[in-house]
Amino acid sequence: MSKVGSSLYTRLHGIFKAAPIATVKPPKFKSQIKSKKLVNKAKESSASSASVGDGVESSNVAEKTKSTDLTKKVEKFKRSCETESFRQTHGLYSAFIRRLREAKKFSVIDEVLQHQKKYEDIKSENFVIRIMLLYGYSGMPEHAHKLFDEMPELNCERTIKSFNALLSAYVNSRKVDEAMKVFKELPEKLGMTPDIVTYNTMIKALCRKGSMEEILSILEETEKNGIEPDMITFNTLLEEFYRRDLFAEGDRIWDLMKSKNLVPNIRSYNSRVRGLTRNKKFADGIDLMDVMRTEGISPDAHTYNAFITGYRGDENLEEALKWYDEMKEKRLIPDSVTYCLLIPLVCKKGELDRAVEISEEAIRRKVLSRPNMFRPVIERLVSEGKIEKATQIVKDGKLQSYFRSYLPDLSAGKEKTSSSPAASSPVEADLLEDEESDD
Repeated sequence: MSKVGSSLYTRLHGIFKAAPIATVKPPKFKSQIKSKKLVNKAKESSASSASVGDGVESSNVAEKTKSTDLTKKVEKFKRSCETESFRQTHGLYSAFIRRLREAKKFSVIDEVLQHQKKYEDIKSENFVIRIMLLYGYSGMPEHAHKLFDEMPELNCERTIKSFNALLSAYVNSRKVDEAMKVFKELPEKLGMTPDIVTYNTMIKALCRKGSMEEILSILEETEKNGIEPDMITFNTLLEEFYRRDLFAEGDRIWDLMKSKNLVPNIRSYNSRVRGLTRNKKFADGIDLMDVMRTEGISPDAHTYNAFITGYRGDENLEEALKWYDEMKEKRLIPDSVTYCLLIPLVCKKGELDRAVEISEEAIRRKVLSRPNMFRPVIERLVSEGKIEKATQIVKDGKLQSYFRSYLPDLSAGKEKTSSSPAASSPVEADLLEDEESDD
């Protein structure tokens, strides 16, 4: 292909060559924990041995109880799957699989997802795609690949949509090299033509890897196949450049996007705002918000979270709360990120009453409850002897299993409530509670 000056490949190639992005490597930490000395077995008393034995027995009982509870929940989930309306409720599947993933119960995840093959839905490509994506989010892309290979046997049509889901399963599992191998080999083998979703998935994967040469190769192939990059393509690139504080290069991508007659959207602007606030350029961020409004784009919760994140890094509680209050004045709904940013900072600054107020607001809004979100306020309440208030937050936030260790009176609060508006059956209430209390 001739790389003429007007081509996207050539123009991006100049940008990337001017400022290559190095692969981000995780920092190496020296171990700060000295290994413990082995206890001299000859000096261990029989009483100590008996104590250890009791502890092991108690631990075994607890493990058996947890295993039994898990088995019951899995069987309950399978029974619920008999109902067609349940099978169409994506959130319940995601909630249940997420709980299993966090518990590292990968064989159970496979058991539950394999169970879905008994239903007529398995002949629907969209249903199979859901299962493949759940495998991907669980770090099990090989299982997604196996299901993809089985689709003809299951009388399920296999198109570029399911191929893109397979790619996403590898990408979401952080297996970029495997995704690239699938991308290079399967389409031609199966007679499929990659579309813009295919290329955007690979660009996202390669941005994570930090491989600019490979990104350029994908972009060149996109042009060669006559596929125009879309907003997702450019937003993925913008997020990557601004995240790495390469503002000049990001701005050139921005101009290139506009030259393609693509109008920046809220995601485009939020990438830019995050880059500015991360570098403490708050005035520039505010100016950019004014530009957004003149373009008819209203800031959203992510825009405000960018400012809260920036001021939280400086431990500037006053400014962080100012943006939080303005967010609510604009009738924007704070999300779990907002509360995870604010509650620890408010507690650290000694504003316990305000921390309780914000925590209770998060619970009222039914924001996804995360133990680390509420831990600072609960621990501070306990340290000040305000056990009743701490217990109430734990109960209302459905966090019993996380904080029972130092709030032993929670056993009375384990019963299910009917406060979850979306719950229409016992198993749905059970699963929704799991989702809301997920760490």
